[in-house]
Amino acid sequence: MKKNTFKILYHIRGNYTNKDGKCPITVRIAVNGEYARINSTLAVEPELWDVKAGKAIGRSAKVLEINKRLEDMRVVLKEHYYDILNRHGYVTAEMVKNAFTGVTAKEESLVPLYLQHLEDTKKLVGLSKADPTYRKYERMYRRVVEFMKKKYNITDIPLREIKTSFITDLEFFLRTEYKYSQNTTYKCMKFFKQVINKGIRAGLIFVDPFNGYKISCERVDRGYLTEDELSKMMAKEFASARLEQVRDVFIFACFTFVALTNV
Repeated sequence: MKKNTFKILYHIRGNYTNKDGKCPITVRIAVNGEYARINSTLAVEPELWDVKAGKAIGRSAKVLEINKRLEDMRVVLKEHYYDILNRHGYVTAEMVKNAFTGVTAKEESLVPLYLQHLEDTKKLVGLSKADPTYRKYERMYRRVVEFMKKKYNITDIPLREIKTSFITDLEFFLRTEYKYSQNTTYKCMKFFKQVINKGIRAGLIFVDPFNGYKISCERVDRGYLTEDELSKMMAKEFASARLEQVRDVFIFACFTFVALTNV
């Protein structure tokens, strides 16, 4: 798992001074190369600022107070960083900023959305979905949960944090961990895309992580059914009239083809 990098940097807005001739001090949070900026309530004369050290210069009471407050801010930001990392297993600069400034926007994550998708699918079993299909959806859910744990050491992920790299890493996991074939992987990724589409329709995902991602299904010669296999299919009782109708059309097509080839 890639190690997180976390930095807190202080700067002054050298191109702006207030009526007292002081420059505002801003905080730059860096997590894994991504940045977020916070405007502090502190200001300092530009000649008293050490750009390299990121603090005020001198031993005056005013300078000591500024540096103390900057250090206090650093401590609080670190506490937020580690708290978020421990709770979610995943942290961004924006998440640290929001925690520090008190922004608590509702954050939807993948697992609850996926479980809701499974619940909705289960209600369709016997209507427009067959039970084996539902079990495949459920199996893919377990694969995704396992993937997140093994790849990122997390149990869930905010929907807005799912990028194309998550999709490609998931595909690689299925191919290497379970040795899935091209077509099995294709079907599994289609199952997962249904969950992502559900999030997009609900307004929970604004950028489709499947954009730019491509996977194709290979054409396979499936051979033909034997007379015994056709007989078993004809005798099979299905859970819904719709599936029986599909079976009947398929059987009709099979016998029609046989009749045509014997003309």
